[in-house]
Amino acid sequence: MLPARKYYHENMEININNIQIISNTDVRWYLSSQIIWIGKEKNYDEIEELINKSYGSFKWLWSDSDTILFNKEDLNFIGAVIKLNEPIIVKSGGMDKVLLEEREGNIKISEERNFECNLSDFTEYYIEEDNLLSYSEKWDRANLSIEVKITSDFSVLLQNNEMVGILIYNASNHLLPEVVYQVDANENIDSSLCIKLGRFFELIEKIDNDDLTQHEELELKKAFLEIYEQVLPYNELNYIALKETILNVVDYM
Repeated sequence: MLPARKYYHENMEININNIQIISNTDVRWYLSSQIIWIGKEKNYDEIEELINKSYGSFKWLWSDSDTILFNKEDLNFIGAVIKLNEPIIVKSGGMDKVLLEEREGNIKISEERNFECNLSDFTEYYIEEDNLLSYSEKWDRANLSIEVKITSDFSVLLQNNEMVGILIYNASNHLLPEVVYQVDANENIDSSLCIKLGRFFELIEKIDNDDLTQHEELELKKAFLEIYEQVLPYNELNYIALKETILNVVDYM
């Protein structure tokens, strides 16, 4: 077998090898809490235990920093807990990837240390491609970045030797209700679900308007419930996640 190819950077080392630490079933998107959970850990207690064995950014209990974990033994990326900033901006058309240089493998830090990291200052959802992009305000999209595909559906974006974002392909397949800890391996994308999901995010953005009249609020509730009725017959996990979240939103209103 050929030796692993390595690309060295000042703060980050990218490994291109056959080792897969994370699988697609470990990439979870909890819609109601808008948390992206990467890795095999099922809850925050398990993350707490993992922190003692890791370097990285894990100040989520005390600050806005995202939790990014690297194994202390080999410095490999092993997981993340990322709270998406809202509103999620809905995009039509394809994502511009002209300035993304693609690699495959895993990432590892080059220094044994902890750091602060925000990968979720902005969030975009691309309906037609079913892609979810979450990124830092530090990311300069006009300059070259590296996309490291850690699984076929999950990538980390690097620029200037720093993590600046994540990209999830087939994102609606990774939607889960809060109590489920693993994504189904089914990779069939239902485009109608993507459209409903985009519509849901557009409605969520309107809720933040403090000047809503009582009539406008009633119309918003009706629009949410229309989506709910459309997805009600489906029992797949991603549909359940959307249904539960809609009911939570309507109750909150």
